[in-house]
Amino acid sequence: MDISDSHIPIPQDTNIPKSLKIAFPENFTVSNLVRWASNTLQQVNGIDFPRLDAEIILSHLLSCKRIDLYLHPDKPVDETIAIRYKDAIQKRTRRVPLQYIKNCANFMSLDFYVDERVLIPRPETELLVEEVIKLSQTISKEHEIVIADIGVGSGNIAVTLAKNIDNARILAIDISSDALAVANINARRYEVQDKITFLCGDTFKPLEGHEFELKIDFIVSNPPYISSGEFDTLQNEVRDYEPYVALVCGQDGLQMFKRIIASATTWLKPGGYVIFEVGNGQAQKVAQLFENTGYFKKANFIEDYQHIQRIVIAKKEETFGQNCH
Repeated sequence: MDISDSHIPIPQDTNIPKSLKIAFPENFTVSNLVRWASNTLQQVNGIDFPRLDAEIILSHLLSCKRIDLYLHPDKPVDETIAIRYKDAIQKRTRRVPLQYIKNCANFMSLDFYVDERVLIPRPETELLVEEVIKLSQTISKEHEIVIADIGVGSGNIAVTLAKNIDNARILAIDISSDALAVANINARRYEVQDKITFLCGDTFKPLEGHEFELKIDFIVSNPPYISSGEFDTLQNEVRDYEPYVALVCGQDGLQMFKRIIASATTWLKPGGYVIFEVGNGQAQKVAQLFENTGYFKKANFIEDYQHIQRIVIAKKEETFGQNCH
């Protein structure tokens, strides 16, 4: 994928005062370009690691490792690559996320195609995937394991589960057809498209009429969980470029959890699991939503790398209503 987006006019790097703009080098070598880019990015508020960003983008365009930039600092760079590099750095001055500039985000050691149609995969979501893989190993391998991924986005959850669970059948649901197009790219990249059914619609609506009631082993979701009030506090890279509909849901950020939990028992097998990624401070509230149904055992939590309760795991009772009093 050509990251220059040549069909889109490239705006000028207006974030940098004219007095501080640094001349683009006439001699296109690795060291000259990295020096220009890192000095340029250094002038932009909010870019914490300008040289690192400069090196990541150039190594991506040159299809090499970052260490190669140090090993061959005087290596000439083709003019076409140099111009694409300039355009990419100008995007970064506008705080476009690196992952969108590269059209690539790493997740569970896999490289996923991403663009502004989808949320950028986060490391915390790997905890959700790892838990599903672990729990799937307790289920008989004689039957397929049916997993519904609500809000599939780039397909990072669905594709990774399809790659790691041999007998998985993934129902990948998203309200955005644009997101499903990106997820399809990633499913084909990793040759798991035959294990994933992509469905466009709102939560469980696309499953109606297809006899999946009480047949799903796992319902997984990393839904939008940022409150509308929090949105303006997000860093520029997130607020200005990632899709709003994949980030924000209601005044308390809990609306999608409520909707999924309200319908989950219709689709989930007895003994099946609902596994969510949640926002900071939401885990106990989501656990209470499960408890209020009377259909789930007491929820468990997994903490992320910052010791925030990030993953909520609720197991449906084998017999309905055991928690009802």
